[in-house]
Amino acid sequence: MDAGRRGVLAAGAALVAAGGLGGAVWRGGHHHAPGTASAGADAEVRRAIQDALDRRAAAVRARDQGALAATLLPGAQALRSSQSTMLRNLAQVPTAAWDYQLQALDAFPLPPTLDPAERRAVRVQLAYRLAGFDTQPVTATQYLTFTRQGGSWLLSSDSDRAGDAELWDLGPVNAVHGRYCLVLGLRGADALRAFAVEADRAVPAVSAVWGDSWGQRTVLQVPLGLDQFGRLLGADPLGYASIAAVTTGELGPAEAGRTERITVNPQVWDGLNALGRRVVTTHETTHVATRAVTEQWTPRWLSEGVANWTGYLGTGRSPQQIAPELIVDLAAGRVPDHLPADDAFDGSAPGLPQAYEQAWFACRSVVLRHGQPRLVALYHALAATGGRGGPDAAVDSALRQTIGTGLTAFTAQWRSDLSGMVRAGAAVTGPG
Repeated sequence: MDAGRRGVLAAGAALVAAGGLGGAVWRGGHHHAPGTASAGADAEVRRAIQDALDRRAAAVRARDQGALAATLLPGAQALRSSQSTMLRNLAQVPTAAWDYQLQALDAFPLPPTLDPAERRAVRVQLAYRLAGFDTQPVTATQYLTFTRQGGSWLLSSDSDRAGDAELWDLGPVNAVHGRYCLVLGLRGADALRAFAVEADRAVPAVSAVWGDSWGQRTVLQVPLGLDQFGRLLGADPLGYASIAAVTTGELGPAEAGRTERITVNPQVWDGLNALGRRVVTTHETTHVATRAVTEQWTPRWLSEGVANWTGYLGTGRSPQQIAPELIVDLAAGRVPDHLPADDAFDGSAPGLPQAYEQAWFACRSVVLRHGQPRLVALYHALAATGGRGGPDAAVDSALRQTIGTGLTAFTAQWRSDLSGMVRAGAAVTGPG
């Protein structure tokens, strides 16, 4: 599944009962509530709080508990304990950079207190890089409360408003390095090595289809449960209860300096067999590889279809095995009359397995008629259209450019291929 932080562009395949293997969430940009401070907010306060943030960042980079504690309000015992725990949780995470930038004063309403000390509610952007994986920082939003004490501004709360959750906010992180991957998780190192083995197998398999111009590395995050999975996505976990993994990032080439995160849903992952885990990991790695050429106008049937196509490639599975729900529908005469809409891939959408299977079958139709290189060319050509004329017009243009058929004719061919498979008794296996 493909998703944008904090959002998710669903992706998956029908290996589990509820439907999805995985997906992706691409973010199109951050959206924040405006601050209530006036344009003339005290510049001295801003400088003092930014100075405190800079000292906090230096303490985290140095893993210096004493220096971090010096930036905290002495009487905030719960905060001091949680911040100390956070630093310990980070011990194995290979950070190459860690900085905080003050974005807004008076960013949210503060709870009442009897303490007369001046407080300011601030919005802060954390920017960090993982060594060997990010050349540009990954960002997260935090909402913090600072209190003036003795002429200094000190952090007094990090819980007055929820911000973006990172893995180290949830527990002690273990790190396992593979040849092409970094696995960060709350499970033991031995369990995480199994994820690294799958990730290292997936990277060259994806590069064999999509080339080697992408970073050819992945970062996997492995929380302990569905609730933690939802917190990392910043979404209702029930909306992803049937999704095995999600890739988060931003659409388009702007993210070239970051390695998008693949976040595993342990509730589903643990129920997959070896083939399912292989397909999920390859599916998600495809989202990482194609992220720079996935745009707002890229339909999800194509982005999820190519991820499923690549995920199942070489597994020897037949259409009956890859698309069982779709086969049942076709046998009952329920032939879809249009390619699945974007919202059909939402985690809680009815018919989620069929949407993934229809998307896989659409990519299969391209490959069977024109060859796999044309499927790759179609994806790139669509990104190059710039979305001119709207999504359907962009898809139509890219189809004509690469396979010589417009969207209407392609949809008719896809429907014909679906019907033909039923007439042939669903015996055609095709490549993959």
